[in-house]
Amino acid sequence: MAEQYCAVCLEKYDHPTKLPCGHIFCFLCAKGIAQLNKTCAMCRNVIPNDYFNNPDVISQEKNTEENCNQEYQWYYEGRNGWWKYNQASNCYLEETYNKGEKEGSLLIAGNLYHIDFERNVQVRVNDQRKTRKIRRETPLFPSKGIAGIVINNSINGEELQSDDHNDANDVTSIDEQNIPHANNSIGNSSDDSNDYEDSFNEMVRNLSVVTLREQESPNDIPETENA
Repeated sequence: MAEQYCAVCLEKYDHPTKLPCGHIFCFLCAKGIAQLNKTCAMCRNVIPNDYFNNPDVISQEKNTEENCNQEYQWYYEGRNGWWKYNQASNCYLEETYNKGEKEGSLLIAGNLYHIDFERNVQVRVNDQRKTRKIRRETPLFPSKGIAGIVINNSINGEELQSDDHNDANDVTSIDEQNIPHANNSIGNSSDDSNDYEDSFNEMVRNLSVVTLREQESPNDIPETENA
């Protein structure tokens, strides 16, 4: 995989996922795109509704440069058990916790979530019903997978498959994992949520516009626009 940076978040790929059209994004960026407008941000091809039941997650070597304190791992509770936060999110949570902060924030597939370290919960800012328990354990604590992706060990190595999520259910729904945002806690106001969700949406829209413009030739532009 020649390109190592996601076109949406502009960070190194985190569980790179190839959409049916062939474009690759971070798994969570791809979910955010699908939830936003159901189409690829690069070519606007439709993303099938059932795509994330069995996404094309590309195997990726772990980036040792992003390693943080691996003595502890953060988990969130889903319908069928506990799930690991991805590496970047785990580093953010561990660093914030070790600083003695009582709360933090994470952007999850375009939605802002409030982290409460005292109550050990994660709450969606613009919908208080979307609440999950979190916990800090050793990396060997039993889990279903990472970032909402089921991980099954096989003879041939690691197999990745997305869990069939539905966030419309109860507090233990597992449809999303965490994309780290700012290094500071920003509370749980709806204004903050709108600002950060709008930022994600704006990135996706800008990417779509720029990509379409690059694909257009002068001959594709209507004469009224050339005048």
